[in-house]
Formats: sequence, structure tokens, C-alpha cells
Amino acid sequence: MSIITSKDNLVIKETIKLKDKKHRKEKGEFFIEGLRFVEEAINSKATVTMIFFSESFMSKGNSKDILLRASINTKTYIVKDSIFKALCSTQTPQGIAAVIVESHPSLEDKVGFYLLVDKIQDPGNMGTIIRTAHGAGALGVIATKGTVDIYNEKTLRSTMGSIFNIPIFEEVDSSLIKELQEKGFKLLASTPKADKNIYQVEIPSKVIIAVGNEGNGISSEIFELIHEKVKLPMPGNTESLNAAVAAGILMYEIVRRNA
Repeated sequence: MSIITSKDNLVIKETIKLKDKKHRKEKGEFFIEGLRFVEEAINSKATVTMIFFSESFMSKGNSKDILLRASINTKTYIVKDSIFKALCSTQTPQGIAAVIVESHPSLEDKVGFYLLVDKIQDPGNMGTIIRTAHGAGALGVIATKGTVDIYNEKTLRSTMGSIFNIPIFEEVDSSLIKELQEKGFKLLASTPKADKNIYQVEIPSKVIIAVGNEGNGISSEIFELIHEKVKLPMPGNTESLNAAVAAGILMYEIVRRNA
């Protein structure tokens, strides 16, 4: 375990750069903070390249279990509290953070469903959708180009660790959707203008559920590929639902039918 006492340390400088999306893409890594988040990463199949402990965290003797479970290839550092705070975005850091390698999953050709998010902009919505998709047993989450950054700190926090437990396909175009359609998947999209609601249609055993942008809905590129359009019934006559809520209802209707 190495000790870092200077803010000019190269490891610190490079890690702080991961707050910038461009640098994250170049490195293929992202930064997380918090005990639960780091534990989720270690317990999953995520590749954890570095773990940082603040001096205060180490003094409490909380690092032993983490160190025992971390990979032998994971570099570990003790960092002065003032430097650790500069690493983190939260006002009161918990004293533990890590750098994770972005995953590059493969599409699965089996019965089940993918959740497609088309240009969702709110990081809280995106993180909640990822967490819900994980809970509902989705094969993966597909995010089109123009969707909020998956590894934005607010998105990551909203996933509550689910980011490590479900395949994520970022910045995809229609070619990936077409590839899944060639494998027998049907695209079902939620739109208020649909004639039938989700409870009135047959859902294929291999399906992609699409939810669109909070304001503009499904983009024209994706709209052209839709096999079935559905809406959510609104007996209370509200105009629409939050995107994450709508995605959750659609996914758990599939869970209900397969129960």
C-alpha cells in the first residue's frame, strides 16, 4: 500500500481528470466514492484498478475487510484527508473511493428483455432506470447517443451499485437495435399516442422495451424500428409519467407475466 501526501502526485492528478467525460472515455475508467459503492464493485465482476483510503478512514480500522476482498491486482493508496476531499465530489466524503474499468458487454441471444433508453437527459432518471432494470432481471440497458452520461457522478449514485450488476451498452445507434431484431427481438415502445395500453398487448418472449426523452419522446430513428406501440393507462388523466417511473411499470409488467 502506497501513501500519497501531495496533491501534485501523478495518480491524484490523473484520477481527478476522470471527473471529465472526455478523459473517462480516453482512459476507459470511471471514479466512484463511498463504502457501499466500493463494496458493490468488489463483490461484482467489475475490475477495480485502484482504491483510495483517507487517513481518517484508515485510523478507524475500517479498511481490513476491503483489503482482504480486493483483487491482488488492485493498487491501494492511503491519502491525506485534504487531498482525498479534493478527489471527491461529495461535501463529506466517507473516506474510501475507487477507480473502475468500464465494461464492454456482449449482446445475449436468449429469452428476456432489454431496456432501451433513447436520449434520456436526467441523471437521476437514468440511474433509477439502471437500478430498476437490474432488479427486474433485464438482459441489459441500452442507451442511444445523446443520452446522459452513464458515468456521470449523479447517475452513478442513483444506480445504488446496480451499474456493476447489469450490462450497459452506451451511445449506440440503430445498428445495435437491428442486430437484436435479427436475433428475434421485437421493439416495444411507450408512447402516449398509442392505441393500446401495455395491459392489452401480447409481449414477445424476446423484447426490447424503449422509453424516450423526457420532453420529446422516442426519436425518429428509433420510432421507425418499433414493432408495437403501447401507452400506460391514465385513469387520473395526467398527461404523462416520469420516464423512470414509466420504464419501471413496463419492466415489471413483464416480470408479472413471467411470475
